[in-house]
Amino acid sequence: MTEASITARIAALQEMSLGEIRGEFEKVFGKPSLSRNRKVLIKRIAEKIQAEEAGSKPEAAKAKVDAPKPTLTVKFERKGKGKAAGKPKKAGKEKPAKPHHVGQRDPRLPKVGTTITKQYKGKTLNVRVLEQGFEYQGKPYRSLSAIAKAVTGSIWNGFLFWGLVKREGKKS
Repeated sequence: MTEASITARIAALQEMSLGEIRGEFEKVFGKPSLSRNRKVLIKRIAEKIQAEEAGSKPEAAKAKVDAPKPTLTVKFERKGKGKAAGKPKKAGKEKPAKPHHVGQRDPRLPKVGTTITKQYKGKTLNVRVLEQGFEYQGKPYRSLSAIAKAVTGSIWNGFLFWGLVKREGKKS
């Protein structure tokens, strides 16, 4: 079969009804199709016709057909929970990334020796910032989040709980 006749045969698939395409599928594959999706059926028939043609070509032509096909990569946006899921960020709201390397102190933390104070349910909570971690009620902690969990019993972002950062997007 010539390349022109293969192209014509594949182009003819576009003009066929779904029933005719399913009949063509059965003729090409030797079994009936369970699919009713026109695009998928046409694609599978076209691939099979081209593969059969490639099988009957001399070795030099086969090498060209067997070359890796270019692929299309699609970048998907991450879908999450909440109001902002799937929505693009507004222009001008992005903050420049601050370099933070493993082993360095987080630039959002106050200086070593500082005491962070918070009023929570009528109590005054004091956390002392250490070189490696924090101290709360005489006990060492690795993170502000761990202290917030010990105080409240639920999981918190430590910076948010202790008031070191503000929640974005919330209008007060």
